[in-house]
Amino acid sequence: MKNDEIQKNIEKTRINIYNILAIIIVIIPEYIAEIIYALEVSQHKSILAYEGEEWNKNTELKLSKMNIFELRIAAKKLRIHGYSSDNRDTLIRRITRKTNRRIK
Repeated sequence: MKNDEIQKNIEKTRINIYNILAIIIVIIPEYIAEIIYALEVSQHKSILAYEGEEWNKNTELKLSKMNIFELRIAAKKLRIHGYSSDNRDTLIRRITRKTNRRIK
């Protein structure tokens, strides 16, 4: 009986130690990171314009915002063949090349 009680106490102590370690290793650094992020965000008073003059000039900026579905629609409008099998980066490169050719 006494040995079982000692084992239960050891298990409870072990669980308490794990809880304390979890708080020290995970929760406290996460809380500190949130505080630092909140301070950093509050110090930035000037927010960049979401879409500006450069946004209208530079097609790569527009393309970087688009998801793969929108990129495929743009490729279809530009009549780029084989766009459905391309990944995002390849599509952006091909659309940029095609629009640069059209502009010139």
